[in-house]
Amino acid sequence: MKLVSFSVENFRSITTARKIPLSSYSLLVGANNEGKSNILHALTIAMNALVDWHRQVKRTSDGRVIRSNPTTLRRINRNGGFDWATDYPIGKQAKATKNSKTNIILEFELSEEEIDAFRNDIKSSLNGTLPLLVSFGKNDVEVTVKKPGRGQASLTKKSTRIANFVSERIRFEYIPAIRTAQSAERVISNLVGRELAQLEDNPEYSEALRKIDELQAPIFQILSDTIQTTVSNFLPSVKSVDLKVQKEARYRSLRRDVEIIVDDGQLTPLKRKGDGVQSLVALALMRHASDQNTSNLSTVVAIEEPESHLHPHAVHELRSVIEALSEKNQIVLTSHSPLFVDPRNLKNTVIVRASKAVCATHVQQVREALGVRFSDNLENARVVLLVEGSDDALALHSILRERSDVIDEGIKNGLITIDHLGGASALRSKASFYTVGACMVQCFIDDDAAGRAGAKRAVDDKALKIRDINLCSVPSLEESEIEDLYDKNIYADSFKSQFGVNPKMKVMGKKRQKWSSVVERQFTQSGKPWNDETKLEVKNWMARFAADHPKEIINEALSGPLDSFIETIESKLPTD
Repeated sequence: MKLVSFSVENFRSITTARKIPLSSYSLLVGANNEGKSNILHALTIAMNALVDWHRQVKRTSDGRVIRSNPTTLRRINRNGGFDWATDYPIGKQAKATKNSKTNIILEFELSEEEIDAFRNDIKSSLNGTLPLLVSFGKNDVEVTVKKPGRGQASLTKKSTRIANFVSERIRFEYIPAIRTAQSAERVISNLVGRELAQLEDNPEYSEALRKIDELQAPIFQILSDTIQTTVSNFLPSVKSVDLKVQKEARYRSLRRDVEIIVDDGQLTPLKRKGDGVQSLVALALMRHASDQNTSNLSTVVAIEEPESHLHPHAVHELRSVIEALSEKNQIVLTSHSPLFVDPRNLKNTVIVRASKAVCATHVQQVREALGVRFSDNLENARVVLLVEGSDDALALHSILRERSDVIDEGIKNGLITIDHLGGASALRSKASFYTVGACMVQCFIDDDAAGRAGAKRAVDDKALKIRDINLCSVPSLEESEIEDLYDKNIYADSFKSQFGVNPKMKVMGKKRQKWSSVVERQFTQSGKPWNDETKLEVKNWMARFAADHPKEIINEALSGPLDSFIETIESKLPTD
C-alpha cells in the first residue's frame, strides 16, 4: 500500500493545499513561515488518526465492523495530535459551526494482492486509488471514503470497515526536528518500545511476568490488609482494598524505561548529548526497525528538518541513512538543505510558498526556494562534470559533445557544465560545494596516486558515491591520465612538428608509466629541455589538439572509462 498524495484544508495557515504528490522519497522545501512544517504536521495528525483507527472498532458476532470508541480525539490530543484551539485556522474560529472541520484527504494506491483482499473483505471492487477523508472537528475525528463516481455511496456506507482495512495495513512514524532532550527522549523511547513489544508474544517472556506477579502477590496482600484495617477504622463500610499492577502498564514500563548510554570517549546518557546526536540516534533506530520489519505493513516515515543541529559533514552521512530508509519505506521530509534534493527526479521535490504546494519543474525553482545562489552559467545546471585540470576540461568539452548527442544538447541548454579541480585533492570540497547547490556531480580524474586518494576521501566523507567517480584507467599501465586514451597515430606528426620529439619513440627505464612521465623521458632522450613550464605547454597543446580533433583522437581500444563516464552522465539527465 502506498500513499500517493494528500490534500489539506483548514489547518493552521493552510487554507487549501490540493493533491500534494508523494513517492518513495518526497521533499518539502521552502523559506521559513511559508507553511511546509504545517503541511507535514497535517499529514502527521491524519496518518496517526488513521493508523489508530483499528483500535476504535470491533467486529460483532455477525461479522459487522462497528466503531466502539468514537471519542479518542482526547487521547490523540494528549499525544500531540489535533488541537482545535491552535490547529483550526484562528481567523475562522469565531464563525465556526458544528460542521466546521479540518479536512485531510489521504489517497492510497493498493497492490494487486491488497485489491483482492479489499474485494473479499469489503465486498466491493476498487478501481484506481482509494481516497480517505480524515475530518477533525472540535471534539471528534471521523474517517470516510472520498471517492467520486458511481461507487461513492456504496463505499461511504462502508467507511468504518474500509478505514479499518487500511489501518491494519499501514504504519506511520514521525521524527520531529528535535529541539529538547525531553522530546528526543520521547521519540527514542517510542521507537525502542515498538521493538521491545515483539517480546510480548514470547512464551518465556510471559512466564517471567507471571513469576513477577507471583512474587509480588504476598507483598501486595500485606499492604492491602494494612490499608484496609486503617481505612475501615474511619470508614466502616470499606470491606477490602486490593493492590494490583495493570498488565498494560507493566508492559509499557518494561518497553520504555530504557536509558541509552553513548561512549564517545566518555560514557554519557544520550539525553545529555547534543541535539544532533539525539537526532541521529532516532534515525538509526528507525533504520533498524525498517531492516528488521518482516511484516506486510506499509510504512510512511515523516521527518522534519533532519539536518537541524548537525555539522555539514554529518549531513552527508545522514543523507545516506535516509536514502537507505527510502528503499523499504515511504519518506516525507522537510528541509532547508539542498543536499536532500534529488536533481534526477525533481517531481519528488515539492515547493511550498504562501501555504501552497506545487511540484518543482526546474532545478532553479528549487534553488530559489532554498536560497541557493549560483553564477549565471550555473543557474540551469543539473549535472556538473569535474575534471582535474583546465586542459582536461578543454579537451573533454569537445570530445563528449562529439561522442554523445545527449551531452551535446545538455551543454547547449545549460543542463551540463564542466569545471576543473586544479588537482585531485580538491575533489571532496568541490563536490560538496556543488551537491549543496542541488547539482549532481560526475567526475573524470586521473588513475594515479593523487586521483585515487582524492576519490577515496570524497567517498569516505560521503561527498560522493562510487557511481559518481570515473578513473581514467588503462589496464596495461600502473598509472594513467586522459592523454593515455589518445591515439598516437593521430597526433604523432603534429606533435613532432611542434616539439621536435617523436611521441611514439621507445623510452629507457621503468615501463607502464602514465603519459606525462613517458613524455618527460622522451624529451630528455631527445635532448630537449624539460621543466614545469614545458610540461604545462605540452599538456595545453595536447588539449587543444584533442579539442580540434574530437572525432578521431580517442583510441577506441582504450575508450572503456570514457564510455562509462558518458553513459553515467546521460543517465543523470532528465528524460522528459
